Amino acid sequence: MDAALPHLIAAVETELAETEREFAQMPFFVRPMVKRGFSRRTGRDFAAWRTLLTDARRGERTRELAEALAMLAEHYRGAPERARRGMGATAEQLVLVEQRARTRCDAALALRAAPVAR
Repeated sequence: MDAALPHLIAAVETELAETEREFAQMPFFVRPMVKRGFSRRTGRDFAAWRTLLTDARRGERTRELAEALAMLAEHYRGAPERARRGMGATAEQLVLVEQRARTRCDAALALRAAPVAR
């Protein structure tokens, strides 16, 4: 196993946990819609992501991981545009969304590029 792999997996786990926390802070009536959108775009909910990343730590489901990470990166890549359309955010909030999305997308792509995630 590549020595950097645990750190790359941890980075994606951190970004997913932060995303889940942000969703939990959204208004009650918005949360289910946002979570469904996340699951639809990434192919799995947060619990399934945790399971997939745990399996990846053991060297399992690596092909599935690579495909899933591509979907996750695309989800984060599109987040700023979805925020512009739907959340009525200020310019300052949109800058924060763009920064977070870039960091999260980069984490997913870095793990996807790791030798074991192919």
